[in-house]
Amino acid sequence: MLSARYAHQYKTTYKHQQPTGVVFTLSCRTRMIWTYDKTEEVVFWGCVSVLLAALLHVLGLCSWWTVFPTTWLLSGGASLILSSLTVSSSGKAVLVTGCDTGFGNSFALILDRLGFRVFAGCLHAGGEGANHLRREGSSRLHVLQMDVTNQEQLDKAAQEVKHLLPEGEVLWSLVNNAGLSAFGEVEWVPLNTYRKVAEVNVFGVISVTKTFLPLLRRARGRVVNMSSVAGTIGRGVMSPYNLTKFAIEGFSDCLRQEMMAWGVSVILVEPSNFSA
Repeated sequence: MLSARYAHQYKTTYKHQQPTGVVFTLSCRTRMIWTYDKTEEVVFWGCVSVLLAALLHVLGLCSWWTVFPTTWLLSGGASLILSSLTVSSSGKAVLVTGCDTGFGNSFALILDRLGFRVFAGCLHAGGEGANHLRREGSSRLHVLQMDVTNQEQLDKAAQEVKHLLPEGEVLWSLVNNAGLSAFGEVEWVPLNTYRKVAEVNVFGVISVTKTFLPLLRRARGRVVNMSSVAGTIGRGVMSPYNLTKFAIEGFSDCLRQEMMAWGVSVILVEPSNFSA
């Protein structure tokens, strides 16, 4: 279940150290999971409360000790409540790419357990990861053969999604999770490596988004693009990966502006280092 707080039209950064931590930030249904972003919110409103209380105290309007705790309690409490709001999974389907392993595999199963209908796109629909999803998932979880660089497979997957969606259900969210990484100094990385990584991380995301955007517009849903901290800060030996994530940041910002008129949210998730 995607938190209503993250349905807005802005980029959001998650810096949890476990894949399930990221999902739970998005999916808390009955209890509040404390996360780093909540700490930042509470501290931010604490600072605002300090400044407001100091200003009113200097002007002689109110006591600092009265304004500060009251303002911080109200503003901090309101931010925590808003961050814990959730939406119902009823009648909603989510398509996740790159479900063979990692984030995608975890996303698919957790969303399934939360009651969403899940379309899990796998590079190898007959592979171990796909079979794991079939074993662990409910009847609402559908594994799709989906190479994000193959438009024929994407078109076929779109037809399957339309066929499998029951009457009254909509494709509410697309999670562009499929990705590829490569590292090395610019002088030594073959040009074909740059092209291969970009084909998956950039053009694959664009292709999948364009394929399923008509369904998302009808549902006034959301596009969730898995970016990276590497999409905001460049580092040596990471240029093949860095440049693709910078591209996704720009693509998402542009798409967000275009989709506002349709009521479709575009969200960026920027994990830190999970490879360790």
